Parts: sequence; structure tokens; C-alpha cells
Amino acid sequence: MRRNDVSEAMRLFPMRLEPWLRSVYNRRAYEYVDADDLIARRRSDTVFILGSGGSLNEMDAAAWSYIERHNTFGFNWWVHQRFVRTDFHLIRGIPDTDADPSVWKPQVAEYFRVLRANPLFSDTVFLVQSGFRAINGNRAIGYRLLPERNPVFLWRSSIRVGPPSRTFRAGLVHGQSTIQECINAAYLLGWSRIVLVGVDLYDRRYFWLPTDTTRSVDVLRGASVSDPHAQGSGALVETLGRWREWLAREGCDLLVWNPKSLLTRTLPVYAAS
Repeated sequence: MRRNDVSEAMRLFPMRLEPWLRSVYNRRAYEYVDADDLIARRRSDTVFILGSGGSLNEMDAAAWSYIERHNTFGFNWWVHQRFVRTDFHLIRGIPDTDADPSVWKPQVAEYFRVLRANPLFSDTVFLVQSGFRAINGNRAIGYRLLPERNPVFLWRSSIRVGPPSRTFRAGLVHGQSTIQECINAAYLLGWSRIVLVGVDLYDRRYFWLPTDTTRSVDVLRGASVSDPHAQGSGALVETLGRWREWLAREGCDLLVWNPKSLLTRTLPVYAAS
């Protein structure tokens, strides 16, 4: 390990230790399921992975009714939604920063307050990042912020780059974005069609915020609501194009719902039938 890597690991160690110890202590508060249990919850060959882009507000009731006939898989700030039942929800990064308690404590508390109050998550299975590095997954369990009525599936993130992992034991590939871990999980759980919804990338609008407002983390980075997402013109678009080709060889289609999404540069648009 390089000297800079060792220094960074030592700096992050106390930040990671406390939530990890809490998660170990409070782990018995939850019911845990395995991958077979998740597979048994599949209701169709198609899963819709749901992001947080502003285009979600442009979808009509017929679109949501169509999506509801299939499996739904949320992540990140999808907890704010009031559109559709959520079957699965992946939890990884939450606050603007994990280093400053004055920032992460209220943001993490608000995230789970919104989640617990949302009836569309009453039967959701939560896929929670685990392991010593999983600060927010460990906080979710360690502080007992997740609703205890819901089952939990623990997963680990992989630091490798490349195509999706072939097993959960190998970890889910994060790459440039949490959406890659969602796609990796969907592939491992056996869906033959994965459709990305609300992954726009052409601006920084979010469906639960006013149209002239973006998230605080974007403001901190000097971005405005009209700026493309950080991944919009970068490696993510190209990476998912390569993933689409890899998944196709495995018998799985990767598509995007919004025909305006920047992902259409490398992914085909889904045609509802």
C-alpha cells in the first residue's frame, strides 16, 4: 500500500470504527434475508431501477401503472417518492460528507425519517451496504434507523473495475456511481431486462425539489441546477455502454426510460409493451 493510501486509511479509521461497532452491537434488531429470498420476490422478468432526476415528475399515471406491474428497485434519494410501490431499495451514500457531524447527523436522520414515514416502502427489502468501510450502511443498522419491520439484505462493495461481478460474495462493482451497484445486483438476482428510470444526467434537477433548486452537495461543488450531472459527460455513460454489451452476452438487456437522458448515447430506449 502506498504511503498516501496508508495515511488516508488512518484518517478514515475513527470515522468508520464507531458506526461499524454500533452495527455489530445492534445487528440482531433486524431480520436478514439471502439472495434466494430476493429472487423469490421477483414478479416479472423486468426490473425498473429508479433514480432521482426531475424527469420523474413528467411521467403520467399510465407510466407509473405500467411500471407497478413489474419489480421496482430504488436507491439514494428515491425515498422521497410518492409514485409507486418500492420492492427493493439499496442504501449506500447519504450525506454531503461523512466527516462533519454537524452535516451528516441531520442529513442521515432526515433521510431515514422520510423513509420510515413513506407507506410506499412498507414492504420493501432494504439492500444495505455492509463491511467496515460502509459508513452509512453501518449507521442505518447501528443507530437502528431502518424500520425494523422490513427485511434486510447485506452486501459489500467491490473496489475492482470492469464488468459486473458474477456473485454477491465478490462484491458489487461501484465504479463511477451507485447505480452500477444496483445494476450489478439486478443482474445477480436474475432479471433479464433492467430499465433505468429518472437517470437523466442532463441537469441537476431532482424530483422532490423545486425546479430552480438543486441539492446542497451540488451547490458545494459549485454547480447550478442547469449544469449537467457530474457523470453526464464522463466515464459513466461509456461504462454503461460497455456493461450493456457484457450483459447482452449474459442474456440481460440494459435500457433507459427517458429518451432525453444522456445515457441514450450508449443505451437503447425502453419501449413499453
